[in-house]
Amino acid sequence: MTVQRGRWEPPAAVDPRHLGFLVLDGLLARDVVLAGTTSTELFGEGDLLHPLTSNGDDSLVRHREVWHVLEPVKIAVLDEHFSRSVLAWPQVMRMLLERALRCVRRSSIHAALLQLSPVETRLLVLFWYLAERWGRVTPLGVGLRLRLSHETLGQLVGCQRASVTTALRHLSESGAVVRRSDRTWLLVGSPPDEMAAVHLSPGLALSGGAA
Repeated sequence: MTVQRGRWEPPAAVDPRHLGFLVLDGLLARDVVLAGTTSTELFGEGDLLHPLTSNGDDSLVRHREVWHVLEPVKIAVLDEHFSRSVLAWPQVMRMLLERALRCVRRSSIHAALLQLSPVETRLLVLFWYLAERWGRVTPLGVGLRLRLSHETLGQLVGCQRASVTTALRHLSESGAVVRRSDRTWLLVGSPPDEMAAVHLSPGLALSGGAA
């Protein structure tokens, strides 16, 4: 299945033997709308998506999920035929389970970075978190080849767009993050240490101090 940019509606009902969708290429965003606030997660190559999405009607915490294709995606449909065929290949099932667990782990890290403050720290950690998958080492630093608007970044870190704009200016002044002419990002310096607090100062990409 190939899906172009724009809103994507996964099937509302599928055969329970359907294992889901495996993303082969491209970039998707899942927005979760809860109590009037939108939070976002990104999904890309290698992620396993389950087709049984919920509109929140069966949950005590009412919410809604909305999918957007940010870059054209290719998706392998793991349908009933695939489910039957793969029974002879337990190593493939193990791989799919690992993919699903990897998504859970990434969601846990994403949830943890939302507790960081100030916004500059949250954004900086988010950039390095995304760079693990979509980054490329260059002579000047790590290039993050994602074109993300300030609004999307705000939904990724749980902040208003205006706060993100201000925080990005501070990060740029510190030299830690550079917005390139093609609207992608360049990360300068080293990734934050999990045992250190992040301190930003003009002209200094990143310095660490005891938390």
